[in-house]
Amino acid sequence: MPAPSLRVSHYMSKQFASIRENQSVEEAVKLLSERNSYGAAVLDQLGNMVGVISVTDCIDAAIKHGFTPGWGGTVRDLMTTDVRYVEMDDNILDVAKMFMDEPYRRYPVMDDNRVVGVVSRLDVVKALHKINKSGVAV
Repeated sequence: MPAPSLRVSHYMSKQFASIRENQSVEEAVKLLSERNSYGAAVLDQLGNMVGVISVTDCIDAAIKHGFTPGWGGTVRDLMTTDVRYVEMDDNILDVAKMFMDEPYRRYPVMDDNRVVGVVSRLDVVKALHKINKSGVAV
């Protein structure tokens, strides 16, 4: 039996939420709610990722503004710009180690500065199961 691929691209989800940096936080909250997502990639006008916005960012903004109408501002105001990400060709076992060393639950997957997917801790567990099931040492 051939060894399973170790590339992130074989385990990532191609379904991910994205939003533009100039959209309102209200739109971000709606997007995250409707997509049942914990975060979204923030894209500039050219489609390049410039940050991420999370449900935690949105909750924090609501609390700081006393839950009053219009509390949000723009996604640009809340987004995190120092984003850790992985590349499509990265080794999934290296990503497993990253998850153990860092607090993140998911990483955007990039290809040429474009978000092409997201890889989560659950995706890594599924990869480990598939690798173990193959019976081939990696």
